[in-house]
Amino acid sequence: MRGLRLIRLIRFMQIKYLCLINNYNNEAFLRECLDSVYSQSHPFDLVILIDDGSTDASERIISEFAKRYQNFQFIKKPNEGQFSTFNAALPFISDHTQIFLLDGDDIFPLDYLELTIRLLGNQGWDFAFCEQQVFLNSSTPPNTALISDQLPHFFSTTSALTRSRGCWIGNPTSCISVSSELFKKIFPYPHYRDRSFWADNLIIYASSILGAEKVHIPSLGVGWRDHASNDGKKSYSVEDISVKEHAINQAFEWYCSKYGIPRYPGFFEFLAEYHNLGDYWQKRLDLPSAYRMFNRLIRKSIKQFLINKIKRN
Repeated sequence: MRGLRLIRLIRFMQIKYLCLINNYNNEAFLRECLDSVYSQSHPFDLVILIDDGSTDASERIISEFAKRYQNFQFIKKPNEGQFSTFNAALPFISDHTQIFLLDGDDIFPLDYLELTIRLLGNQGWDFAFCEQQVFLNSSTPPNTALISDQLPHFFSTTSALTRSRGCWIGNPTSCISVSSELFKKIFPYPHYRDRSFWADNLIIYASSILGAEKVHIPSLGVGWRDHASNDGKKSYSVEDISVKEHAINQAFEWYCSKYGIPRYPGFFEFLAEYHNLGDYWQKRLDLPSAYRMFNRLIRKSIKQFLINKIKRN
């Protein structure tokens, strides 16, 4: 499977940089979020904010910025969940664009875009993710994105690993930037009303399944706000977890079916990606030995074969 980066070999237009913000009832944080975007040392060419039917004072704050900046686009829609905001943004995203995702309660340090371009170059990338700089409401958000001197890590494709093991190679939404080509392959997602799992999961899994070449930028971190409404702080029952796993599997099945990708990979495809990860990422993803994973892959392939046979009969 060839990575999406091949698309960029034929580019002839200058890449544009887009900040795509999703918002729902973040009036307490939204002005700080938008100020961080418009204070970048390297400015964004376009800022699009999708409001998912907020019932607080978000729209008043958004309208202030819309009047102040010509490169600001505001899209208001009924409340249908975070997935739906990305579907709604699709018609407004042009080709040859790098999309930087941002939740309405987080912030970009003032040099985030500049440093990302400096580290990755201006030729574009499929999928990049950096780290989180966690801050509390009572603390000062980070002013600089630089957190270490580590160099970016460029992955080969991770489709087989993800289809086999569900490898989660990424970070929360505000840490992610993707190409417009990849974004248009991921969205629109038809099961957008399913709120049992999170948008970053969908983007991270789908990117790998589709063969995107990912890059990790460990030296940079965005401002990730730690507050009571974060999804990760909510309590989830056994039933909630089961529903979430079903929704994730549904997403896997949908992308594999749409793009003609086998639900479970062949062993040699899987083994190549496993070795390309290297020791650090094998440990970070808590992967067992290649032998144990081969046995598991064989069992899954046999199970899927039998399921397909029953369906045909």
